[in-house]
Amino acid sequence: MSLSREQFIKNSVWTFLELALYPILMIIATPIFIKKLGIEQYGLWMLVSTITLGVNVLNIGVGDTNIRLISKYRAENNFALIKRVFNYNFSFSLFLCFCAMFVGIAFYKFNFISIFYKTTDYKFASTILLLACFSSGIKFIEIALLSVFKGFERFDISSKLILLSKNSIMFANLALVILNYDLVTVFCFSVIINFLNVLTQIAVLHYYERQIIGYPNFKFLKEKLEELNYNFWYWLQSVVALMGFLADKLVVAYFTDVKTLGYYSIASLIGTQIHNFFLSFGSFIFPRVSFKLAANKEIKGIYFIARSIVALIGWFLILTLLLFGDFVFKAWLGNETFLNSIYFIKLYLVFEAGMLLIIVPFYFINGTKHIKLNSLFEVTIRSAHFFAILLGFYLSGVNGILYGLIISTFINIPFQYFYFQKRVLPDLNRFQFLVIISPVFFLFGLIISTNVFFQVPLILGFIILCKLIYFDPAKQQSKEIISLKGLFNKIENK
Repeated sequence: MSLSREQFIKNSVWTFLELALYPILMIIATPIFIKKLGIEQYGLWMLVSTITLGVNVLNIGVGDTNIRLISKYRAENNFALIKRVFNYNFSFSLFLCFCAMFVGIAFYKFNFISIFYKTTDYKFASTILLLACFSSGIKFIEIALLSVFKGFERFDISSKLILLSKNSIMFANLALVILNYDLVTVFCFSVIINFLNVLTQIAVLHYYERQIIGYPNFKFLKEKLEELNYNFWYWLQSVVALMGFLADKLVVAYFTDVKTLGYYSIASLIGTQIHNFFLSFGSFIFPRVSFKLAANKEIKGIYFIARSIVALIGWFLILTLLLFGDFVFKAWLGNETFLNSIYFIKLYLVFEAGMLLIIVPFYFINGTKHIKLNSLFEVTIRSAHFFAILLGFYLSGVNGILYGLIISTFINIPFQYFYFQKRVLPDLNRFQFLVIISPVFFLFGLIISTNVFFQVPLILGFIILCKLIYFDPAKQQSKEIISLKGLFNKIENK
């Protein structure tokens, strides 16, 4: 079935609200957290959050499998298989929730956090980590529920529920910190609120498509469901990506201290929010590509428009922050925190400029039969990142970690695009992969050189390359790419 204009507008508006509100709250909350807790306690919070993210290795691709297969079976009008896929993955998510809680108990019992954090009160830190693992376990259930709406291309419903889920936690955390409650209380409330949010999501899904929900059971451990081997490949790419994302922060915590991690985490927070914004936009691509391929329709137009939107908007945002962000960051963070984190921030922005390029190929591949390719890409780039950050730290300390991330990304992106174009879009110009990351070199040059006589030609070169490599090919696909109508018509392929 085709996505209606009205539904596309709803999806876009609510997704934008979902993407915009949480980062705004994070921006408002971060200096308050640092001021009320102190940079060391803030760093401990970031360390616990980093370790807890690692618990997501348990997620065997539940959400992505739901999205892909529900989109596919929608195109085939096979509701019986849609229901079967959901109930399989929903039961699986409950099992993963219990596993995450067990991991939290193990972390608490064996004082795992002492590997990265040196203190005289490990019980306090271990309790926080235990509660954070409980909270992460509940999130597995949320992933399974919200992915159903994305599979039906009801991003508006998914975004409303995510708005409630994320921002209710953030408001509670902010209020508790302002009222001088400690981190144990903060994380206790997070567990309770996550549980209430999941109950709300189940109620909404029951109202939206009540026939889809069955009683969970653990028969899935024995059941063989056609095409659910996708779970493994989605899991593998997610695990590798997750470990790569966490590696630099754990290296900082292990070799330095949580105070340094606190400053580094500010840079990571900014880069991550930018990446997540465009990553969520990319989630539009996944079910659309899967649906169109199942219906034997052309997908090249989606590729050119999507990569243009992600790269151009993302890069010009990063360029603005590199050139004019000092005043904003100083006003936001205060003088001391600004001075200790600003160079981390700028280097992380350049790293993020490169990482934006993996978003469109990632979602395109997940919507096709070539999902093993994403696992190969993730293993390659994250392995390169890991060795590069170790070498970078050895040569130049914490700054060297970010130099390592930037350089290894520059090397890997052309490799990824070469194989992506070869397998997924073989009729494209085969030499495009050589120039795909070239605009980011000019952003890197702005960090290295502070001389205005060098910066002006770098900016001009950046703009020219963006136009030739990204804007012009997208324009050829759609004369009306700037207008909402032109964008919609290309995505819908009318």
